[in-house]
Amino acid sequence: MIKYSKKMFLVLLLLSIQTFSQEKLFLIEEGGLFGFINFEGRIIIQPTLTTRSNFVDGYSKQVQHFWFDTDVNFINTKGETAIATTYEEAGFFSEGLAKVRKAVFFTSRKWGFIDTTGTEKISPRYSEAGNFYNGRALVIVRPFFLPQLEPDKFGYINYSGELVIPYQFDAAGDFSEYRAPVRMGNKKGFIDTTGAIVIPTEYDAAKNFSCGLAGVRKDTMWGFINTSGEIVLPFQFEEVRNFSEEIALVKKNGEWKFIDKNGNKVFNIPFQNALSFSEGVTAFEQNNVWGYIDATGTTIIQPKFLEAAPFQNGLAFVETATEKGYIDHTGTFVWKQKK
Repeated sequence: MIKYSKKMFLVLLLLSIQTFSQEKLFLIEEGGLFGFINFEGRIIIQPTLTTRSNFVDGYSKQVQHFWFDTDVNFINTKGETAIATTYEEAGFFSEGLAKVRKAVFFTSRKWGFIDTTGTEKISPRYSEAGNFYNGRALVIVRPFFLPQLEPDKFGYINYSGELVIPYQFDAAGDFSEYRAPVRMGNKKGFIDTTGAIVIPTEYDAAKNFSCGLAGVRKDTMWGFINTSGEIVLPFQFEEVRNFSEEIALVKKNGEWKFIDKNGNKVFNIPFQNALSFSEGVTAFEQNNVWGYIDATGTTIIQPKFLEAAPFQNGLAFVETATEKGYIDHTGTFVWKQKK
């Protein structure tokens, strides 16, 4: 069975790599503090930061704690404070906006949005808010008194904070490829950015679109549909993962395998566990150690790591029994430290 027991640090590493002024930065940790290196392994921001946070759109959020308050600021890729705020919580920047939250005395905490200058573009008014994708952000508004008495209804706003898709869905997800999964009652379908239901709510489960396809489930079996709602791969899989670089990980008859968009098995190499393809390769596990393989089934880096993350911007974070750090596509460490 595919297991997802990677440390949260590895997950954050995937998001921590950001190209800004052609500089790629990679998150490191030393003595409980955080910093960043470049592609050559040179430390660009010394590990003096107290917040484990990624660079997204050129900014990393850093949290400052006070006796009765918390402030979130954003640094740039030089380690300088680029955006100072008085908000107590923030998300990452997406499409030029970041969600922020602050409690007002005797009122509940609400979410709004700021831009990359720190200017409040959408005032805090939402009980929950997602990030912007395809020009839309998922939001929820709950009544101030006894909010638990009414079920949540989900809607979407635009960059101006206008509710462009009304609160009408029992559950909903972020937009991807101009489609968002929504639930009405017990069934799921997809809407477009106008809020029109373009794929009927007839599925028991649905994933986001990726590479033009989305996994959907009827009863216990999964298949894949395109953005028009046409079934491309029939309902035959027990589990599926999203397509990445035109390849998806699926489980059929108890066996995990990689398939292309026609449903063909990509290679016959057996594995215990695997990640999604990135930069032409995927991390795979054999005999409890990890290596990297390409889409032809050629082993690029022999299995020898206890932990392995996908390649991003030319490097991947790995761990052995004695050390951890970043390797390049040849398997050579460009930066490492003792465990």
